[in-house]
Amino acid sequence: MAVTLKQISKRAGVSVPTVSRILNGRETGVPIREETRNRVLAVAAELGYRPNLLARGLVGSKSSLIGVIVRDIADPFLNQILAGMYDAAVDRRYRLFLGHVGQRADTTLDYGSMFEQSHADGIIIIGDMQDDEYALQALTTQHRYVVGVTDRTSRRAFPGVYGDTVQGAQQALDHLWNLGHRRIACVSDPAISDGRRRIEVYKAFLRERGAEASTEVYEVARSFESGDQLGKAILSQPRSFTAIFATTDSLAIGLMKAAYELGIHVPSQLSLIGYDDIAIAPFTSPPLTTISQFGHEMGRQTATLLLNMIEGELESADVADVILPTRLIVRDSTGLPNGR
Repeated sequence: MAVTLKQISKRAGVSVPTVSRILNGRETGVPIREETRNRVLAVAAELGYRPNLLARGLVGSKSSLIGVIVRDIADPFLNQILAGMYDAAVDRRYRLFLGHVGQRADTTLDYGSMFEQSHADGIIIIGDMQDDEYALQALTTQHRYVVGVTDRTSRRAFPGVYGDTVQGAQQALDHLWNLGHRRIACVSDPAISDGRRRIEVYKAFLRERGAEASTEVYEVARSFESGDQLGKAILSQPRSFTAIFATTDSLAIGLMKAAYELGIHVPSQLSLIGYDDIAIAPFTSPPLTTISQFGHEMGRQTATLLLNMIEGELESADVADVILPTRLIVRDSTGLPNGR
């Protein structure tokens, strides 16, 4: 049977309201002694107390629950965001519950309804979903507090925390160009908004430098497997490019594996640069040059933005987007063209 506040109060020798204040993190004008707080927490742990968060929502108070809708739970960069989000939420005594949609807009609405029934205080959307505008618009009519976190830099119906994808793509291309590469290919996933935007930046970059004729874009789903398969297809044939700008690390690492299996040395025969700086990037062979979006910090700022909205009862229209800068992380997968 569930442990009750009354049982804890009896064992700890304090009133039920005092136990409630301590376990729910509610402060009033009457201070609670640290000794009393520690005794109540110790008794609660000993009895195996678990808070009924949903019951809090049913009686009209905040549930301390945040619903999180994730485009792809397997995406290593989105995992970084989720970790930062979790840390920020726990610091403020909130809990996350998670829904994976796999880019399906109808599933987004299903989770939105489930979170509404569960009395979630707010919703965070991690990553873009293809053809998602209708679903996301509907979500904002169901829930007052919604925040997004992706690489988009355009304003939506709700505020968000975004990486500066134009700056990041420019940094990657500048790095390759400054090394002397004039024939640069681009590998990207056009199903995601940041993938399309980075292709646009890539094309404009070469056009502005009179190298438009060397434009080569390969479109593929963002995954290690897709990068590996594409790499084996394009690197086994005669090629004109000396470097590849992969718009995610997962694609870059897949391409690196294909190059290794084909006997192509990175970076003396082919330079590779990724995007996101996922946890495995420093441990590939060679370590991957990439663009960092500081995913953990992005997640922390997203959760903080949403919780500030909830606790301050702020309307979406009054909350500005947060655009985070990116940083070039130079490792060993990029070098001079042809090993010069």
